[in-house]
Amino acid sequence: MVALSPEDAKTLLTDDKLSRFATYQKEMLSVTGDTVGVGMQALEKGGTDQKKFQGAMAADDRSAKIAATNQAALEKSGLTQEEMAKLAHVASGYYARAYAFREAANKVDDLHKKIEEAKANGKQPSVVDMAMEKAYSGQAAQLERLHQEFAGQYGPQALALMQKHEPEFFAINEKMMGAAIGAMKKK
Repeated sequence: MVALSPEDAKTLLTDDKLSRFATYQKEMLSVTGDTVGVGMQALEKGGTDQKKFQGAMAADDRSAKIAATNQAALEKSGLTQEEMAKLAHVASGYYARAYAFREAANKVDDLHKKIEEAKANGKQPSVVDMAMEKAYSGQAAQLERLHQEFAGQYGPQALALMQKHEPEFFAINEKMMGAAIGAMKKK
C-alpha cells in the first residue's frame, strides 16, 4: 500500500472524497474489460520494453475510449487526475485487500458450520473442508492486521471512513473482477 503524505491524507481521506472516488470507479466500470484487454495485448506486443509497451497501448483503438471515459468520470466525480491517482493508490489497495479478506472470513464461517454439522450428525468432517477452513482462517486474520496497519498510518477516523464505504467499494470490486476475468477469458 503506497502511503499518502500526512497533508494528502487529511484532504483525501474524507467522506466526500471517498464518495467522489466511488463515483469515479463506477463510471470506469464500463471500460474495465477494455483496460485489461489493452494491457494484456500491449504486454504481448511490447513485453518488458517500456517504449514498445507504451506504443502498443497507444496504438490500440480502445485507449481513446478509456481516456474519454476517464475524463468523463473525473468530471462527474469532481476529482482531479492527481486526486484520483492518490486515492487509487490507497483506497483501491485497501478495498481490494479488505474484500479478499472479508470473503475468506465468510468462507471460514460457512466451512465451520459445515464441519460442526457433520460432527453433530456423528460423522467425520471432510478433510478438505477442515484444510480449507484452516487456510481461509489465516487469510481472514489478515483483515484485522489490515485495519491495524491502516489505522496506525492514517488514524482511527480514516479507518472508520474506509470501513463505512466498504459495502459500496466491495460491490465495485466484484463488478471489476467480473469484467477483468471476462476480458481474460476472451484472450
